[in-house]
Amino acid sequence: MSETELQMPSWTGAAHARNIASAAMRVTYKVHPHGQHHAGTEGSAILVCRSEGVLVGTLLHATMPRPVHVMANAAMMAALRQGMMAKAGVIPVRDDTAIEAQRLARLALEDLRAVALTGTTVHPSYLLAVTGAPLVPVVILGGEGRVATDPPRPRSRIDVYYFEPIRVDVDGDPLHATTRASLDEQIRQVMADAEHTAALRSGRTA
Repeated sequence: MSETELQMPSWTGAAHARNIASAAMRVTYKVHPHGQHHAGTEGSAILVCRSEGVLVGTLLHATMPRPVHVMANAAMMAALRQGMMAKAGVIPVRDDTAIEAQRLARLALEDLRAVALTGTTVHPSYLLAVTGAPLVPVVILGGEGRVATDPPRPRSRIDVYYFEPIRVDVDGDPLHATTRASLDEQIRQVMADAEHTAALRSGRTA
């Protein structure tokens, strides 16, 4: 499917999901966001959160200062209905290559929206390289149950840390494997540093 045939993820749906998620998370959990201003209120941004929990998308919707298109992780794909995700502006990842998902994400970023990559299914290197959008690391602590598809216990404390946007250096053709490998290593280090910092600040681990 070409990019001209793809339908842009629903911005209205993402905005509606943000309102619903904010109310639901306040009632169900003790959610503590930190530094969410780093996500900004306008312009393209690629948020990266390596949590595999089923609630990661809901927590991002609930704590972001603006609507966000979440690229679903494996647990979300397993637990949530396709129609439900579409109505929330979520970008489904239907196969290992995630080609269609990355095309949808690129369209949203080129429209100056925020896109969040969750879990480890989709590597952010391609989108960072072709869009020039900043990387916003996000770390969620306490947001997972015993297995990825289980939510945490009700009234659990969940910390969501947003870190300062970073411009990732792109040296070479983003379609070349060596360029993407270099980007992947930069991103891995950035995320490892963010996760370490979040753990130190909170005194806890994921």
